[in-house]
Amino acid sequence: MNRVRVNLQTIADNAEINDGDWNIYLDKETGQIITITHDEIRDAKEGKPIGDLPTRQKENRKWADLFVADESSRFVELPTPRDLDEYRVMESFAHSLEDEEKGNKLLRAIRGRGAFRRFKDMVGDLGLAEDWYAYRETQFLKVAKRWCEDKEIPYES
Repeated sequence: MNRVRVNLQTIADNAEINDGDWNIYLDKETGQIITITHDEIRDAKEGKPIGDLPTRQKENRKWADLFVADESSRFVELPTPRDLDEYRVMESFAHSLEDEEKGNKLLRAIRGRGAFRRFKDMVGDLGLAEDWYAYRETQFLKVAKRWCEDKEIPYES
C-alpha cells in the first residue's frame, strides 16, 4: 500500500473540531480527511438505501458504507479535543509566562467550576488572547504528531 504523508496542521485543525455528532477519520489509502455522522454510520450498518438523499449526503453515506465494510483498518479516527488535556495546557501556559503576576491571575482563574470560561475571559482581559491561541495550537500540533507516530502514519510539518 502506498503510504501518503499527511499534513500535521490539517490533523491538528481537524482534531480540534472532532467532537460532537460526527467523527473525523483519516483514510490511510488516500490521505483524505472524512467526516461521518453517527447517523450515517448507523444507516450504513443497517443497510438503509441511499435512495433520494441529497448529493452531499450520498457522498457521506458512501464513505460510511466503506467505513462499515472496512476490515483492513483503512480508516483511523483523528484525535479529539479530549486528547489534549486542556486544563493542563492552560496551567502550562500560565507557568510559561514571563510576567509572573499575569501567570498567577490565570492560575487563579482555572480553579473550580467554570475554569475554562474564566480562563478565556482572563486571557482576553490580560491582552494574551493571541499568545494563548498560538500556544494552544502548538499543543494541538504536538498531539497530532504523537498521534501520527503512534499510528505509524507518515507526516509532514
